[in-house]
Amino acid sequence: MSAIGKSPESSSFSVSWEHWVELASTEHEVVELAREYLAQLGPAEIATLPTICRPRKLVDAGDVSSYALDLVRDGCADEEPSELVHKLAAFFSSASMRLSQLATRTNDENAGDPEVA
Repeated sequence: MSAIGKSPESSSFSVSWEHWVELASTEHEVVELAREYLAQLGPAEIATLPTICRPRKLVDAGDVSSYALDLVRDGCADEEPSELVHKLAAFFSSASMRLSQLATRTNDENAGDPEVA
């Protein structure tokens, strides 16, 4: 189950993984969704990925963004990237953008707080 209370794959209505990422309100929720997304890949699918695109340990926003960048770079470098690399790149790019939005919001909220400065 995701950090936002319901697992995307168990939803009774069709909601995309990217939509779940948009609903996430914390870095932890986005990272947890990214982990769940990767957990649905089987060993045979993972074996088809280029080494740089294979799933890795995701701990924080930096890990998610780094993985997104590696996926996009590989997709751009390959004349015909696999559908799986394309899907992973799309999801992790969305997750990375959401993490940036959340970080900006947190920074904006803390800008007027003298204890944070």
